[in-house]
Amino acid sequence: MVKSSKKKKNKNILIILLVAGTIGLVLTIGRRYQIKVIENTMQYITSPIQRGVNLVFNKTGNITGNFKDIHELQASNEALQKELDQLLYDNNILEQYRDENEKLKELLDLAERHSDYPSKGANIISKDPGNWYKVFIIDQGEKAGFKQDDAVLAGGGLAGHIIETGPLSSKVLAIIDDRSSVSATVLRTGETGILRGDIELIQDGFCKFEIDIESEIITGDQIVTSHLSDIYPPGIMIGVVEEVIISKNGLSQYAHVRPLANFKDLKQVLILEKKGS
Repeated sequence: MVKSSKKKKNKNILIILLVAGTIGLVLTIGRRYQIKVIENTMQYITSPIQRGVNLVFNKTGNITGNFKDIHELQASNEALQKELDQLLYDNNILEQYRDENEKLKELLDLAERHSDYPSKGANIISKDPGNWYKVFIIDQGEKAGFKQDDAVLAGGGLAGHIIETGPLSSKVLAIIDDRSSVSATVLRTGETGILRGDIELIQDGFCKFEIDIESEIITGDQIVTSHLSDIYPPGIMIGVVEEVIISKNGLSQYAHVRPLANFKDLKQVLILEKKGS
């Protein structure tokens, strides 16, 4: 009985040890399984968040890079604009020098063309109000030898004559002024008429050339000063005929003449002294 009871006790102990070992194995496996599940679950939850965070950082980096590129582009454009402005300014200065040189050359050509008459250059320092140089002041006067009725040339042709002198300046009446009249000749035919300033025609920069109805004047004819003038030397170019008009009664005709001198932009002039003065 004692031996049987001992065997039963040993069997119970073995069963308890087996159960305990099994439970321990199950718990160990369970813990490992739960941790893996938790890890997988956390990765499943955090993976989209992580991707979103990475996307935000990438986009932010791209935007920051784009802002940097924009600033660099703006700085480059500003530098190019400054260079362009400087080039435009330099080009304008060169154009002004070129224009001034051409005008001075025209004056020299005029002086050579009329070398029989002593000549001197002068600058225009002021003019009457308005767009046109009808009456203007030059920076030379009696001390430079200028006198009343000396002829004034500009732009390759006749500009007017001196009507008043002072020690250091002179006043000039232009041929486009309605108080001006010049004895002139059609260079092609030798026919003579009177060139006058006209209040209406001045708006287009023209003069009115009155000539006999029998004249054969045509568009394109060149008009020069005649030998009949008391003020101007003969043969000075005045301008070109733009249009010939016959009066309604057919008894007279006149022409619109565009002067060679540009009376909207005069800066320098050439003064011809009268012979014997």
